[in-house]
This record gives sequence, C-alpha cells and structure tokens, in this order.
Amino acid sequence: MATELLLNKRLSRRTLNSLGRHAITTMDQVVEAYPERLLKLNGVGMTVLRDIERTLFPGQQFQPHSGRYKAWTEDASSHSRGDQTQSKE
Repeated sequence: MATELLLNKRLSRRTLNSLGRHAITTMDQVVEAYPERLLKLNGVGMTVLRDIERTLFPGQQFQPHSGRYKAWTEDASSHSRGDQTQSKE
C-alpha cells in the first residue's frame, strides 16, 4: 500500500526502484531522508532527487554546495550563463 501511495504521487519507476532497494516505501521515509541521506544512497542521484522534489516538494530544489555534486551544479550554472552571454552577442 505504501508503494501505491508513492505511485499515486507519480514518481517515476526509476525513482520507485531506487527507493525500494533501500526499503524506503513511504512518503514519511522520503521526507525524513531528504535530501542529504537520499543522495548518499546507491542509485539515488540528482535525477532521482529532482523527480522526488517535483512530486513531493513542489517549489523546492536542493542545491548541493560541496561533495561530488558540486561540479555538477557549477557545470550547469556555467552552461546557463554561457547561453545567456552568447544570446546577447
């Protein structure tokens, strides 16, 4: 039933599988683990985290400031800034 609750919230199959591998089956467990503990789980990366945020935390977006995701966010920021610079020229 708890998995159905997550399915009803339209989490992707990938997200459900990633959470299920770690016995996270309820919204309460996701909320308790969000975001740092979730990101430490094998198979849970930024794609899964963004799916969870879109579905369970509308309007929220975790911005990692250190660790293995720092480069990912810096790359995304520089790409978006680069696009803006090119469009102005």
